[in-house]
Amino acid sequence: MDDQKKRWSRRATLGALGVGGALGVGGVLAVVGAAKRRDQRGGKTRRRDPYYGGDAEPGTTVRAVWSAPTGGTSAVAWENTRAGTAGFSLDGHRFSSDRAGQIVGYASATSVEIGRDIDFHVSVAPAQRYRIQVYRVGHYNGVGGRLVAASPWLDGRTQPAPIVDARTRMVRCAWEAGWRLRVGRNWVSGYYLALLTNAAGWCRWVPFVVRDPRRAAAGLVIVPTSTYQAYNMWPGDGRTGASLYYGYNRLGRKVSNARAQAVSHDRPYSGTGIPSRADHDIGFTQWVERDGTDVTYATSEDLHTGRVQPHRYRAVIFCGHDEYWTVEMRRAVANARDRGTSLVFLAANNCYWRVRYGATDGHPDERIVGCDKSGAYGGRPIPLTTQWRKAGSPEQELIGAQYVGTVDDPVPLVVQNSGHWFWAGTGVRDGDPIPGVVEGEADQRTDGARVPRSKSDVLLAASPYTRNGKPQVQQTRLYQAPSGAWVFDAGSLGWTNALYAEGAADGRLQRATRNLLDRVLNPSA
Repeated sequence: MDDQKKRWSRRATLGALGVGGALGVGGVLAVVGAAKRRDQRGGKTRRRDPYYGGDAEPGTTVRAVWSAPTGGTSAVAWENTRAGTAGFSLDGHRFSSDRAGQIVGYASATSVEIGRDIDFHVSVAPAQRYRIQVYRVGHYNGVGGRLVAASPWLDGRTQPAPIVDARTRMVRCAWEAGWRLRVGRNWVSGYYLALLTNAAGWCRWVPFVVRDPRRAAAGLVIVPTSTYQAYNMWPGDGRTGASLYYGYNRLGRKVSNARAQAVSHDRPYSGTGIPSRADHDIGFTQWVERDGTDVTYATSEDLHTGRVQPHRYRAVIFCGHDEYWTVEMRRAVANARDRGTSLVFLAANNCYWRVRYGATDGHPDERIVGCDKSGAYGGRPIPLTTQWRKAGSPEQELIGAQYVGTVDDPVPLVVQNSGHWFWAGTGVRDGDPIPGVVEGEADQRTDGARVPRSKSDVLLAASPYTRNGKPQVQQTRLYQAPSGAWVFDAGSLGWTNALYAEGAADGRLQRATRNLLDRVLNPSA
């Protein structure tokens, strides 16, 4: 449950994204007008990459023309035939610190629809110029990302200090927008990262999702942005930073009894700007797009507001640690399952806290995630913000298993029911270990909590581990609902590592996960 220290290395973004080479799909991009232009200052003709922008003056315009995909090629497959940007890396930069704030920023929304605008709110210290480069995360033949847009150099300033709500300890910024990005209508839904860089060379990431509700796709990937913000301690200055787990006491020490009761998306993320465990979501995105899997993307807030309707898809994939859910989110997902949409949970400890969106006065505002965790707020009981199981709706009633504890040290995933179609082609037998998969947190079928109605229910792994030195057992489970929908619970925070991470990727687990995705996304096959 505690925020775990991120482990940043090149494996989180590049390299071992699974076995296999270039995509075998068609799709050609013809760039019209490669932005040849006359440099009036130097009298030289320069050729600019229209998707980079570089230091192009405002108003420089290029037009991209796509060839139509053929043979049912998905938009993701089509996109990943394009060349990635050489040297793309999450950690190969000189990052601004939280305390110094050389450059920090946040986006005006966790997601933006194709063809619409998103603003970036940026602060630089001291005041100086900065620019923003926007990347789409994907496979791109192993490169991992592609630069899709860039701002000109912009005049930056040091924005006001954050506002701290005295009652909830919520930290919020009211910064002016510095740059507005218009998302092109030919962009492909996905996980995007904006890299902020100031004139002195300091950098910071800002994540966001591009969604496309008009384009049909087999799968919907939910990026757990409510959980991202729950763990965010920005500004981490020993005074005002607060997450839903910790805050600072008068001695500047991080303590749980000073945690916030609400957190706002109107602030930067701590550290490099990549949220806690978002490297798992990014790694999964790069892995799943390797084969051109037909998916589209959305965020927790999109699920909450109804901007995406999960029952329209064959499967909804929860790619990361997705712990904080509203009533609206759970209702939409349960309804989709009951209408035949499969659910794939590739982590552990999902749907654990029941939260609300909105300001403390109940005003609807998806920029604020409220979860006081105490059962009372300002003298008024708020039953919405508690654990789902304590509210009488255990998460295993939806997922098939639920969170049981943290894992002291990583241990192998131990295979069960190896004859099941899930394990087909992997060569595993019952009792075989897959090293290092069970780590962080673990799920298990819990006695005394309601279980979902099912046509079938199978245990795919049962893995001994210790929590605070005491023996426990992690479980990976799969059930089929009466509607025919499959519901999978990986039961460990280490599952996605075994799909993409250098030194941890395992071909057996990659194949098993591909078996699952093929089954839920292409049921006719």
